[in-house]
Amino acid sequence: MPEKAPDVVVSEVVDAPVDEVWELVGDPARIVEISPECYAVRWLGGADGPRPGARFVGWNRKGLLRWPTTSTVAEYDEQRHISWDVDVVGQSVARWSFTLTPEGQGTKVTQRWQDKRTAIAALVGKARTGDSPSHNREGMQATLRTVKQRVERPTG
Repeated sequence: MPEKAPDVVVSEVVDAPVDEVWELVGDPARIVEISPECYAVRWLGGADGPRPGARFVGWNRKGLLRWPTTSTVAEYDEQRHISWDVDVVGQSVARWSFTLTPEGQGTKVTQRWQDKRTAIAALVGKARTGDSPSHNREGMQATLRTVKQRVERPTG
């Protein structure tokens, strides 16, 4: 059986202050604006924004394949860090997070994916994406490029 995949961590320095970057990455409902895979998010159980314990459903796509996930906000430190745990059909599969660190006049944005799948779920994931860590790294790099494009001010 396959072992859990190593964490995937991607960072990008963005030429914008932390508060502007946080506006885009600090609320999972806005992930649809920057993710190449997630296309819709809806808060559950009366939640209307991120806080520990708040739950939401996200809809994802890869090619013709579509699937929902249910997530629970695990950590929330405004303008610094947010993470959420993802379940698929009641099984924990991953923890996603964004961490912001001031860097000069800009912000270092770090996105992390932690594999929480069982061996069986890892096999299903491999069948779906071929290689989840590589697939996720590519998506995360695209996400951070989009963040950079969306929040950086034009120079000159």
